[in-house]
Amino acid sequence: MVWVAIQDYFAQHGFDRVIYADLRGKVPVILDTYPNGFDQYYADVCNPRDDPFFRYCCSTLSPKQTGADYLHHYDYLSTSERQVILAARESGMRSGFSCTFHKSDQRGMGGWNIGSTLSRSEVEAIQAEHGVHLRVVALYAHERMQMLRPQDGAALGPALSARERDCLAHLASGLRTQQIADRLAIKPVTVEMHIRNAREKLGANTREQALAKAISRGLLTL
Repeated sequence: MVWVAIQDYFAQHGFDRVIYADLRGKVPVILDTYPNGFDQYYADVCNPRDDPFFRYCCSTLSPKQTGADYLHHYDYLSTSERQVILAARESGMRSGFSCTFHKSDQRGMGGWNIGSTLSRSEVEAIQAEHGVHLRVVALYAHERMQMLRPQDGAALGPALSARERDCLAHLASGLRTQQIADRLAIKPVTVEMHIRNAREKLGANTREQALAKAISRGLLTL
């Protein structure tokens, strides 16, 4: 099962307070790895509409730091918004980061709050080493879970060209645009074009999301 596998993956990297939320469609999906009873505790002490994750993190595709260890960075939060973060802290969530796969719009929103009981400095050290891979795996897991939901089924879209697959494969291995260009003996602007074309074909907003979609659809093998 995808959810079980992703829980294990995140736990192995030190993230044991993870929330997945897809608030689109008729049947919203919210999953978490918090201790039993957290959902009721959250409902008792917070108004979910005040959850800053949905209000701020899901408004951008860029990762944002989350958790009580970062509260002093977010002076703009209201008292009720801060209460949501403190409620999560009562259940062990100290620090983490967001990974949005659908920015909030009229259809809803969706993303991961990848949190941990580890301190801010420990989480930042893990992010520095594994941050990109963690986000790609989160987006890949979302794609797999979405494919398993019949109501969310969609056509796979156009096939990628050989060059588009090459560029994505090198991107997945950690190479940057110039390095990919050197490896393929093409110009950096051509690499950017191939990656942009792949994103458009896959319906991806970011490079990381393009990788996740390509892998989940069997268009790219690592």
